[in-house]
Amino acid sequence: MGGRRVVTACGLVVAVGLTVAPDSVKRPPRAPWAPEYATVTVHGRAGSFGAMAGETVTPSGQDVARVEVPGWRFPPGVQAYRTALAADGTLLIAGFSHTADLSTPTADRTVVGAYQPATGVFRTIGIGPVGPGAPSVTGLLPVEGGVAFTTRSADSATPGAWPGFGVLSKVAGRWRVAPTAGTVDHGDLYDLARLPDSGDILVARYGRDGSNGSILALALTGPDRQGRFTVAVTGEYPYPALDGERVSVRDIEGDPTSRDGRFAVGLDVYRGQGQFPHMVVQEFRYEAGSGAIRPISAPIVPGDRNPEDDAFYAYGPFLYDHLGNLWASRMDGFQGGSLAVYSARGGRGRLERGECRHRPGWAPDRYRTSANGKSVWGLTCRPDYDIVQADDVLTIEDLAQDPRTKAVLALSFGGTVLPIRVDRVGADRAGADLVFRTGTAVDLGRKLLPTVVGNVDDHRLGPVDAEGRMWMAAMHARPGQPGVLLDQWLYSVDVADLLAPAPVRLPDTPGRSVTVQAERTRTAGTRIRPGRWAAQEVDAQAYVHTCLDWPSATTCGYDGVAGNGFVLGDDSGFGVLGGSVEYTVDVPVAGQYQVSYRVATFAVTKGARIELTAGGSRYVDPVSTGGTWRTVRTADPVTLPAGRQTIRLSVPEGGGGWYLNWLTFQRI
Repeated sequence: MGGRRVVTACGLVVAVGLTVAPDSVKRPPRAPWAPEYATVTVHGRAGSFGAMAGETVTPSGQDVARVEVPGWRFPPGVQAYRTALAADGTLLIAGFSHTADLSTPTADRTVVGAYQPATGVFRTIGIGPVGPGAPSVTGLLPVEGGVAFTTRSADSATPGAWPGFGVLSKVAGRWRVAPTAGTVDHGDLYDLARLPDSGDILVARYGRDGSNGSILALALTGPDRQGRFTVAVTGEYPYPALDGERVSVRDIEGDPTSRDGRFAVGLDVYRGQGQFPHMVVQEFRYEAGSGAIRPISAPIVPGDRNPEDDAFYAYGPFLYDHLGNLWASRMDGFQGGSLAVYSARGGRGRLERGECRHRPGWAPDRYRTSANGKSVWGLTCRPDYDIVQADDVLTIEDLAQDPRTKAVLALSFGGTVLPIRVDRVGADRAGADLVFRTGTAVDLGRKLLPTVVGNVDDHRLGPVDAEGRMWMAAMHARPGQPGVLLDQWLYSVDVADLLAPAPVRLPDTPGRSVTVQAERTRTAGTRIRPGRWAAQEVDAQAYVHTCLDWPSATTCGYDGVAGNGFVLGDDSGFGVLGGSVEYTVDVPVAGQYQVSYRVATFAVTKGARIELTAGGSRYVDPVSTGGTWRTVRTADPVTLPAGRQTIRLSVPEGGGGWYLNWLTFQRI
């Protein structure tokens, strides 16, 4: 894993092995706010969509629509951040600072955006006073009667004027900060989560001024008849001091399957000023009766290194799925790696056993991994599975799970989404007890939304609503310049279409053509193979590489589609070497189509061929391109009967080594 990079293309694994037929995915009714049903919809201010305003499909081929929201606006110095879904369907959007490190304040208001998609109404909810030093809203969590929030003030701001923890509730149709008895006396809070067994809330306290962070446990009750809540701190775990390093608690998540208070935290470990933190994951247990918070695992690092700079990979965003498995994303700066999965067995978390476990009596500094003159805080804990598809996108910035389809959604830097489903295929037996299925990789076209030089764009995943749409904030900031008014957006994505793409309708008019992006395959199977670092690796049959549209003379610069997108390839880096992938099309009237491939091979690849099977016939065509991208037409037209048809592309014997960007069907 790591370092398998293809300069000329981007790839998709087509491999023979364990496959699972895609389930039929039941689609919910069309969203009432959408002007037309689309897989991807962008919500924002009228006139703010830039190049996206003229697009009907994303760079990866999904239908895209835009919703112009009246009154959509965040205050100067505030960008959209985490998103939560309230019980009445309102999407609450945390207002965050324009500086990612929160070193200095950038706004004079602390706000949460409130957007009701069903009515198109957007408002901002003010928190605390108006004035210099307003903190960022760092966490949102739906609770009974409202949505809890946390804030963190900038390091240079005077603490105390704004609440660190509170609850937003809706009264007479308007959202406001609910009256709350009790206080959480901290101004440096980050993420928050609720445990399923006790109902108590866990909060990540980041720390400041060189001090370590901590984990807080809160008991929240209410609302009473007057709409008031009561909060009390029931426990705290302060991170112990390390020699020359500072530990900040960034993310926190409870295991939804646990009945004994198991949860995990994501930590930023700093050594020296101005350095990018190393990031680790650690598992804990919370005892509601006593308020005790105890580590049950060591601080965990993947242990493998990025071959490009020999640095240890860190663990960034993580997630417990519906089975209690822990997913953790590798990262080295903006460079991503394989997505690790630690399998839960016998009701116990993977990290509390074996080499991953907490060692009572160990001094904190003893948890350290060293190699080749480099050292990081944390112990190596080999995953049970590595999902290698994640190695070909940039750093994964967020993970979420759709409760309906059980798809884990991985959002990477740059605006791509990888959907992966997992199920158990054995009763707690060792070895391959999980089976994975991939969905369609999506390039959301984030770069088509306007971002001027000097500004920074980013993303955060939010919830999946009752209509099966995933929500995410498209953030837009200008570090170093407080008080700037910048556009922010929300994406909504139909998860069902990512798992079972709708058929592409072919034209019935002679001369008209339709393009099918290579990544829009319905092939979802994977194979399990022995791992190079994890115990096992998960290799997708439809493996994609990110395909940049710059420089314009190479890769995807000539594909005629705005934005990046993906190409079909192989995780080996040599193109598609074997196997097959399938696409579904709707043919309105029986007839013939001229098929063309946008394809590339290395110069040394001489015998590359693509075999197309459709309408009961096979068509084999040579596609070697001499080391460049070319559009290759099939020698014979393809005859298709009317109705829904399956198009299968495969590698004939000895014909591997090609990358595919797209294929077109032109009616004859």
